Amino acid sequence: MERPRLSRLISRSMWGGDTKPYYDLMNAVAEVRDGGTIVDCPCGAGPAFRSLRPDADIRYIAADLSPSMLRRARKRARSRGLDVEVMQADATEIPVPPDSADLFLSFWGLHCFDDPAAALAEAARILKPGARLVGCSFVRGSDSLRQRLLVRPGVGDFGPIPTQPDIQAWLPVAGFDISTTSRSGPMLFFDAVRSITTPPS
Repeated sequence: MERPRLSRLISRSMWGGDTKPYYDLMNAVAEVRDGGTIVDCPCGAGPAFRSLRPDADIRYIAADLSPSMLRRARKRARSRGLDVEVMQADATEIPVPPDSADLFLSFWGLHCFDDPAAALAEAARILKPGARLVGCSFVRGSDSLRQRLLVRPGVGDFGPIPTQPDIQAWLPVAGFDISTTSRSGPMLFFDAVRSITTPPS
């Protein structure tokens, strides 16, 4: 995931989908104005750091449960000269105040979590009203036999694995207005904003 060309090649050959929308969604990082706050959970090894300028006056919080991923994220931030707060945290309990973030990144986590709906509710709690959530997840329910064999609940790093309708239902319940969703193979990409009128559940 840290090398777009290689990632796109592997995703097409292995998963039958294209990860280009994932890298396009990362552009949201560069759109946050100075003084803003970004929460990236799960941050993994920090691939989204690629869109953060070293001179940006941004509070960037990178959270993950995996100590090995956090070590890689710290190393990546140092190599890029970035001021990033790296912390160990569960996606359903991130130590960030409510209504405080301008952008939440939820890349490749929902299909691993025991309670992905709770993770989306936590993102809504953290975001300011009108602020943006972008993310992606593997989903069940493919027409392809190969994809159904590869994307199976409880196999490898996969947890329960939601379906596309699951995520599209959870987002409004959590307090989001969906801007766009798109599907490529077993991968769902989503862009939403924290509702201004509806508080998070």
